[in-house]
Amino acid sequence: MSNISDVYPDSPGNIPADLTKASAKFKKHAWLAMMGLTVFILIYLLLLCCFGFIAFKGFELLSTGELTLVSGAISVCAALLAIFMAKSLFAVRRTSDPRGIEVTRDDEPKLFSFLEELADEVGAPKPHRVFLTPEVNAAVFYDLSLLNLFFPSKKNLIIGMGLTNTLNLGELKAVLAHEFGHFAQGSMIVGRWVYIAQQIISHMVATRDWLDSIVRFISRIDLRIAWVGWILALIIWSIRSLVDTLFNLVVVAERALSREMEFNADLVAVSVTGSDALVNALHKLQSADHAWQTAIDVVQNEAGNKRIVEDIFEAQTSTLAEMRRILNDKTYGVTPQPPSGTNEAEHRVFDEQTARPPQMWATHPPNRDREDNAKSRYVPASVDEREGWVLFSNPSETRKKISVAFYEQSKVKELDPIKPKEAISRRFSALAYAPEYQGNYLNRSIVRNFESAKELLNSGSVEKTPLESLSKLYPKKLKRDLAAARNLDIERQTLEALERGDLKPSGGVIRHRGEELKKAEIPNAIRALAEERKVVADRLKHHDASCRRAHIQLAESYGKGWPEYLKGLVELLHCTEHMAARADDEHALLVNTWQVITADGQIGYFEKKRMIRVCEKLHNVMSEISNAIVALELPQKIQAETKIDNWREQSPVFNLEKVSKKNWPQWCEAASGLSDQISGLLRYIQYLTLEELIGVEKELRKHRKENTVPEEAAPAAKCPDSYPILVQGNENKLQRKLDLWNRFQLAHGFFPTTMRLLVSLSIVGGTIYGGLVGV
Repeated sequence: MSNISDVYPDSPGNIPADLTKASAKFKKHAWLAMMGLTVFILIYLLLLCCFGFIAFKGFELLSTGELTLVSGAISVCAALLAIFMAKSLFAVRRTSDPRGIEVTRDDEPKLFSFLEELADEVGAPKPHRVFLTPEVNAAVFYDLSLLNLFFPSKKNLIIGMGLTNTLNLGELKAVLAHEFGHFAQGSMIVGRWVYIAQQIISHMVATRDWLDSIVRFISRIDLRIAWVGWILALIIWSIRSLVDTLFNLVVVAERALSREMEFNADLVAVSVTGSDALVNALHKLQSADHAWQTAIDVVQNEAGNKRIVEDIFEAQTSTLAEMRRILNDKTYGVTPQPPSGTNEAEHRVFDEQTARPPQMWATHPPNRDREDNAKSRYVPASVDEREGWVLFSNPSETRKKISVAFYEQSKVKELDPIKPKEAISRRFSALAYAPEYQGNYLNRSIVRNFESAKELLNSGSVEKTPLESLSKLYPKKLKRDLAAARNLDIERQTLEALERGDLKPSGGVIRHRGEELKKAEIPNAIRALAEERKVVADRLKHHDASCRRAHIQLAESYGKGWPEYLKGLVELLHCTEHMAARADDEHALLVNTWQVITADGQIGYFEKKRMIRVCEKLHNVMSEISNAIVALELPQKIQAETKIDNWREQSPVFNLEKVSKKNWPQWCEAASGLSDQISGLLRYIQYLTLEELIGVEKELRKHRKENTVPEEAAPAAKCPDSYPILVQGNENKLQRKLDLWNRFQLAHGFFPTTMRLLVSLSIVGGTIYGGLVGV
């Protein structure tokens, strides 16, 4: 076995002695979380003891012959409730299968030596078991039970190979040191206790087992007995609601502690890798997430075509290279370098607008906050640039083994191998992805901001001559505008998720552009972002229109049907993309409405009527879209790609019968599949049309450059005079909040939560009082 020093990066010297020492703020939040948890446990045990005492008194009366029918019923109910609360304490939460490959020291001696050396250096326990998974991730997991309040559980480590593939050895050490850093924290025990309690409460609230079956059985017996089951069910609901609501208050306190723990774990990483390695990793992980998801999409598409990509990680690497080409950005997904002459301690990789966490750390503080924390006392250190794969005995075999596991094993031998780079190149082979376009056509629409193709063709501006007009297109500043638009969209989506409650702020504090926001201030911040985004959008909109007009101006200098052909492609692109967006939007409303009305497991009269109205709207829109599709006249080249010979007779139509009170569940399922099919065809035509448009524009530019004349253009596309459109920003408003009754049942929002707390507290308190008096 090679010496550990061969693969273990050097650690920085002159580390401040108190760098990883818990701050006063850290200690304060730890005490608050501990106090909250203690109060909660006492209340829980008090409830348990009350029900146990009532049951015990009942059995005492039974032994003396003084037990009445009423006191007997109360005693049995109390015993069941005591068992109900006690059983949750002893529930063991087994960790789910990480869906990876477990490795041992015999399999990977260098990896285990590295992990054990790192654990010793940061003062953390060594991992019990190690699993290799494909994702961009690293995490520690373990089994949980009540015993873990007193005895720590053995920790298992997940190492994502998508992470290893994109980070160098120094950066990988920093990420793993962060994970180990949590277990080197003395106050980690508080977080562990809160987490264990949370699992116990989740088990109580969510699990339905034998006790619920008994209650349902009693509730269905003769009315003279069923009422006992109804009352017992109400009490059980109240206990679950009370415990769940009270524990949420503990979680709020723990969340503030969690933020401080993340900062402290980052400092543990800084102590063994320096201030830059972790920040560099955070920067690279954002692009690694996107590249990994793209690689998975490619793998799935290739599998559908009977081909196998035997190294998904090479596909991830190739995706990063393609993104650098498309965006014309050599810094995408690579280790960031500070400008020459910059003070490294003051240099910041993340700005306050775009400092969002990558997926694996989605619940952590913003990246800019973490960078400021890591560099608050700058620790210089060289970063080991070797690949993370040096930790593995046979990297190529490991990569292949994990990659092949993505496929159905019985059919692997039937698939033809395809080189990862070839598969990714095919994915990004579109003409629209050429670097000269600065990423203008990457995941964005050039027509959705226009209400009609006519508006697009009358917008923008051109110069006196085609050459002058063309020289103004795709400037370097376009790349800045595109990046600004993407970042503003992410900011808005993040704030909207915080406003809805889908995303929880780290430490319970909402931070935006360096400022703390109250939840009531979020709408104003979103409006400010919308105004800023509109300024950028208007510049991009003007550029998109100018591109089309400049090329039509060039086509007019040739004639031969080329101006009409280009205008027909613009109209076809506008028509198909708007109709696809409208179909997707109506389908999203259908799905959203279904999710809302079924949230509580029951569908009421008015909820059913609401669902039918949404179905009727979808039917009307999809019927309009079907009529417009039939009326399309595609260019011969595009229609040939669709493999549809007779367009008017063979194109898909939305031909479902009208929805009714009797058929609406089946109608929803059928409509969902059919609308997806029609949208998919429109999206495909949209892709083909954009490719043809970009290709023709490029060919005309080539003719101008070479001073040649194009041949006669093919017949132009024709679209119906009217069709459903959907301008960006006019999408259906989906319901993000449940109605008051559902929010009351699920404790969503302050008022519903408070009401549920009061109701459940009254029922539980009344039950205990009645039990103590009646027995």
